[in-house]
Amino acid sequence: MDENKNKEKPASIKQQEDTALKTAVRFFADELLPYLGIKGKVVGYAPTETIHLELKRFLQDFNLIMADGSWKHFEFQSKNEGTKGLRRFRSYEAVASYQYGVEITTYVLFSGRILNPMTELREGVNTYKIIPIIMRDKNADQVIAELRKKADTGELLTRKDLIPLALCMLMGGNTSQKERVSAAFQITKDAVGISSEDIMKIEAVVYVMADKFLDKTDMEEIKEGIRMTRLGQMLVDMGIDEGISKGIDKGIDKANRLSHILLKEKRYEDLERSTRDKEYQKQLFEEYSIL
Repeated sequence: MDENKNKEKPASIKQQEDTALKTAVRFFADELLPYLGIKGKVVGYAPTETIHLELKRFLQDFNLIMADGSWKHFEFQSKNEGTKGLRRFRSYEAVASYQYGVEITTYVLFSGRILNPMTELREGVNTYKIIPIIMRDKNADQVIAELRKKADTGELLTRKDLIPLALCMLMGGNTSQKERVSAAFQITKDAVGISSEDIMKIEAVVYVMADKFLDKTDMEEIKEGIRMTRLGQMLVDMGIDEGISKGIDKGIDKANRLSHILLKEKRYEDLERSTRDKEYQKQLFEEYSIL
């Protein structure tokens, strides 16, 4: 995550972004890892915020727990930070690895404007490496045009068709990032024959990407434009535009505390099951006296 995204935001906006992010992470784990050629089974979602001794927050993008207990850490970059960025990623890995006792590999997805990013940092006797994912060879303009053509000819779009759309902001092409986001939301809004859940997940990834790559003014305009999308409707239904209720806040806090405990105890299967089995989650709350 670019550093300028770490600034404090109003609570209601944070909740909105958190909901979209959680939806995006699920889609990322299920669909985008195979699309990007990254192997391994995801069994849970790891914390993306760690705190070091100076109480400075380290806010990461995605952390996925793999079946072997390791983590895959993902960052999205719209600018080439060079050595500074690598030092930041290394600090994320070091703090999280120490705190949770896990092996972590960092993947950095670079936007199409970045041609030759630094991927290795040598300092002292140590060498730190990230795995770059560069999508400049894929053309966002072409992806969007092909999807529009299918829709215009009456051909039903499939979930597989829409997966590249979720990463259009990382691709090459001549259109601006704002134009890509607007086009993506228009395509998903008009898509038929795909479940609302799948559409919402794709929209969530686009939303999260937009929040990282667009400036404040463009992002505010995009938020206005998503109100009629499935994701926008979900956010409205949950009351996020007016602020999440204290009860939901408490529920999120309980779930976070439970996740932290299960990660510490390396109960990865229980953590994964708790995300889909609410009754089992309640049992774990009682087991650890989380009220």
